[in-house]
Amino acid sequence: MYVLNESCQNNNVEQLIDICKSSSMSMGYKLRTAHYQLGEVIAEPIAKSSNQQRNYAVLILMRAGLCFGNGIADKLEQLGSNVSIIFVNDDLISNEDLEIVRDKNIIIVDAVINSGKSVFGLIDQLPDTDSVKLATTVIPSSSTELLESYDLYTVRVSDNKYEGAKVQVISGGKGPDTGDRLFNTYS
Repeated sequence: MYVLNESCQNNNVEQLIDICKSSSMSMGYKLRTAHYQLGEVIAEPIAKSSNQQRNYAVLILMRAGLCFGNGIADKLEQLGSNVSIIFVNDDLISNEDLEIVRDKNIIIVDAVINSGKSVFGLIDQLPDTDSVKLATTVIPSSSTELLESYDLYTVRVSDNKYEGAKVQVISGGKGPDTGDRLFNTYS
């Protein structure tokens, strides 16, 4: 597992991480920009680990993974790779998308991986999982064991774990939903 905030001692990265934390209650443009920029930063170690592989399929779990995933995809392209971006809704990959990912290094991107349910659902649909990498902005420390057999890239590991909900404060196992924070869709 690659953990960005343990591997990259950089004030800018730390500032971006602080913006992303639920406790910051940063929303909208500021949060989307932080996710995008962190995606760009984490794309470099992903590219370095890929053994000169230059063809990627970035599977972005909608909607919370959008900005982080776009940052990863754009940076990989800047580094000279060929990147196909696939937006995944309802955790389903179409037959057409399965054809696109064939023979590519697959990166599954979500803003938060808690139980791994969405990620495992996608992996189960893929014909070849040898080249799968996972990328997330945060994973609870209690969930890292579930994913230890995968090539995981995370911005940070958190001691907190809660379900995203339409709440403003972390309480009772629920916290602010990342997608709602990214797109200002609180009721």
